[in-house]
Amino acid sequence: MKRNTMKILLGGLAGAALIVAEALPLQAADTVRYMARPGSKVTISGTSTIHDWDVVGRIIGGSFEVEPAFQTDKSLKSVKSLLTKETNPKAQVVIPIRSLKSGNQKMDEIMQEAMRAKKNPMIRFKLKWMVLKGEVPAAGTPVKFEVNGDLSVSGVTKNVTLPVVMERLPDGKIKFKGQTKLKMTDFGITPPSPKIPGMSLIKTGDEVTIKYEWLLAPRRKA
Repeated sequence: MKRNTMKILLGGLAGAALIVAEALPLQAADTVRYMARPGSKVTISGTSTIHDWDVVGRIIGGSFEVEPAFQTDKSLKSVKSLLTKETNPKAQVVIPIRSLKSGNQKMDEIMQEAMRAKKNPMIRFKLKWMVLKGEVPAAGTPVKFEVNGDLSVSGVTKNVTLPVVMERLPDGKIKFKGQTKLKMTDFGITPPSPKIPGMSLIKTGDEVTIKYEWLLAPRRKA
């Protein structure tokens, strides 16, 4: 009787441990890590009372961590962290504000001042969850996701959800790309209204469109 009770107790503890383990976030030893590589691009587009404008940056840093099955299972059916919100991959994105260029030095200075770049030099995004949307093509690319995370701009952090498309490249690299619309005022940024001699007051629209292509490669093992 005691022996059976002990078996039941041990079985229950083992089951509880398994449930806890499944709920834990991915550990470094259980993941492959992709690192940002040159070839990324971000474009921020907006409007003003005199013309539409764009600023372009070609530096997107950060990393993406996911289960090793991500590299071998192109269907992603065995990559649990991309199927539910219970276990999630890890990703962090950083964009230096001073890397964003319009082609006009004065405009760049106005933008950097509006974004309080001296105090908050980076745009940052930290992933919270990432879920597969729709069927994965037989070739394993492109793949659609819905992504949620915390976006920090000018010292203000907001939770955002956005669509993302991932492409697998022939050399083993991956590329995440997409676009979304945001309002400057949601991040405490007053749309610039610069005074230029000989011109009427310029007013900048609050809404901007952000388009990005983020290129990553698997980290080489030492």
